[in-house]
Amino acid sequence: MKTREYYSSNSSDPDVYHDHSDCPTGQQIPTRNKLYGRGGHVRCKQCIDKG
Repeated sequence: MKTREYYSSNSSDPDVYHDHSDCPTGQQIPTRNKLYGRGGHVRCKQCIDKG
């Protein structure tokens, strides 16, 4: 399901943002590392595939 855009603040994570709450990669981001917005990153391929 579409959600507010978010990305990880962890520099070892991929430089992508997510916009689906059920994205497997996005779900792995711990709450403490989750920042809202795009962060200058490109959209996650898995989120693109979800529409």
